[in-house]
Amino acid sequence: MKPRVIAIDDDEMFLTGTKALFNEKQIPLSTFANPEKAIRAIDEAKNSGSPFKMAIVDYDMPIKGNEVVRSIKKIDPSIHTVILSSSLSAEESSLCNRAGADHIYLKSKSKERILLLAEIASLKVKRGKLTKDEKEANNEWIKKTLNLRGHSTGLAKVASEVSKYAQAGESVLITGQSGVGKEQVARSIHNNSDRNGAFIAVNCGAISKDLVESELFGHLKGSFTGASNNQTGKFVAAHGGTIFLDEIGEMPLDSQVKLLRVLQEKEVYPVGSTKPTKIDVRVVAATNRNLAEEIKKGNFREDLYFRLNILPIQIPTLSERPEDIEPIAKFIVDEKNNETGLEKHITDDAIKLLESFAWPGNIRELNNKIRKAYTLADSIIDRSHFTSLVNSDDLEGVINEISKMEDFMSYEDFVENHRNRLERLYLEKAMVLANGKRAEAARLTGLPYTTYIFKRKSLGLTVNQNQ
Repeated sequence: MKPRVIAIDDDEMFLTGTKALFNEKQIPLSTFANPEKAIRAIDEAKNSGSPFKMAIVDYDMPIKGNEVVRSIKKIDPSIHTVILSSSLSAEESSLCNRAGADHIYLKSKSKERILLLAEIASLKVKRGKLTKDEKEANNEWIKKTLNLRGHSTGLAKVASEVSKYAQAGESVLITGQSGVGKEQVARSIHNNSDRNGAFIAVNCGAISKDLVESELFGHLKGSFTGASNNQTGKFVAAHGGTIFLDEIGEMPLDSQVKLLRVLQEKEVYPVGSTKPTKIDVRVVAATNRNLAEEIKKGNFREDLYFRLNILPIQIPTLSERPEDIEPIAKFIVDEKNNETGLEKHITDDAIKLLESFAWPGNIRELNNKIRKAYTLADSIIDRSHFTSLVNSDDLEGVINEISKMEDFMSYEDFVENHRNRLERLYLEKAMVLANGKRAEAARLTGLPYTTYIFKRKSLGLTVNQNQ
């Protein structure tokens, strides 16, 4: 087996020890004390069709590690690069990030540190383009578990988590951008469980602040103005089943206190009642907000966060799994053909175009665009049907579509809203071009890696995928 990992270090003893431990893990390792020879070897490996997957680079060499990484990334941006250094200043770390380093670790001759690198290398060596059989297996698993279409490793991971969590009774917190399919994943948790009660979905952001408790816990007749009848709350309606609290980050703080008590005591008090009602409900919550940041701002209770986040699931964005676009697109077209009795077809060229888009609205946006293109097309859906749709989403179109005075934003709100939209689109497009690799996306934008990650966080984009 040809080595898929390369170590570059002018310390021969360190290389010898590293190679021995990698051999124990059955991971062939190429070692080079000369950076220039190592870079030539990386170039030759790529040209031969057996490229390296990972490079371990010492920073403190005659040619500094950041320059070595920069040369490696020019040859093959997909190579996962790890820089080791006995000590690194903040400025040097920034240089390494800008060069495209994926990780920086304190150099140590300890067995534990080298074994950590071996574990990372093992994952990188195994990861690559899926074979046809692997795609089919993932597709069946995702379809069976989530009732979604796709074959990406990221979505298969979500399916595995759903399968594991379904039979548990603990709360689940689903995070991900708007449009990634959080409600469908929540339904899948319920459908794969043995709970016989109903699945009740509640959009916490769509309920008036004054009515949140009434909606969730119910109320008695006359308990407040407008309460003309007794009302059963969503929690009681979900008894024996699952309640899905979508957009949980929008819930008012005073309602969060009462929700926490319900989770702890497993009983609800309808508004106006002093008698509790016992409930057996599985809670699945979802948000597109960064709740850790909301806690710092004082907008979300930390104790409620820990109560909800027992079993976390993060759904990757569509830009992080563009390989799912083709099966999703073809499924939507097939679904429309079944509805209409027609036999329309989407071209491979159109799918390639769709795979190049950033899709800030994720699957929901993709679904809407394909359905509109289907309506406009005769028998063949080609790329022209999508270029026109995307061009119609410019700011001029947004402004011209405003027809009511009450929908017209202030100047400051409009500029801020669309500045954020464009920033999100820009950062996601970098992720698409970088095939979901954060360090490479940062390099494309010219931003330091830490700045790129911070901007993604601040704009509500995912940052903690295993990349």
